[in-house]
Amino acid sequence: MSANFWNNGELEPKRAFRFLITLSLGVGEDQKDVQFLAKSVSRPSYTVTSSPHKFFNHTFHYPGRVEWGTVSLTLVDDITVNGAELLYKHLAQIGYQTPSSLSEAISTTITKQTATRAFSSFSIQEKGTNPDGTTRDIGNWKLKNAFITSVNFGEHSYDSEEMIDIQLDLQYDYAIYSQGNT
Repeated sequence: MSANFWNNGELEPKRAFRFLITLSLGVGEDQKDVQFLAKSVSRPSYTVTSSPHKFFNHTFHYPGRVEWGTVSLTLVDDITVNGAELLYKHLAQIGYQTPSSLSEAISTTITKQTATRAFSSFSIQEKGTNPDGTTRDIGNWKLKNAFITSVNFGEHSYDSEEMIDIQLDLQYDYAIYSQGNT
């Protein structure tokens, strides 16, 4: 099939720049489905660990656990959506409190339940182009039990006219891929 790829107009590779990020942040009435302007996102990845078994003069390797890697995103901080505000509020929704007193600092903690409930869904929608120029869904990645492990709100600088980026790292238990309309 690869030999026919360059000659076949029916085949189309997935393009790195055709994607859409959707996040659900918040709990209860504060929950919002947000589509961010994203510069980049790493697709889910996994590693299968191996366990060696030594038998006399030989070593045999057996597959072990599947470990999913982190997903990294670079988002544009939009004035309308205000990603900095949403992600800062997210800290309170997962159980973090600023330590204004020692008793308050030790009374709450972040748990997996609060972290995954306040970040209820994350998806990467892969897009393609039909021959007539319209967009179609190629596939969709959904991260299960995802939570944010790091946020970098970017930087201000007088010598730049660049957009402000927000960088996120997400950890999750596993990912599901579903094929779109190909």
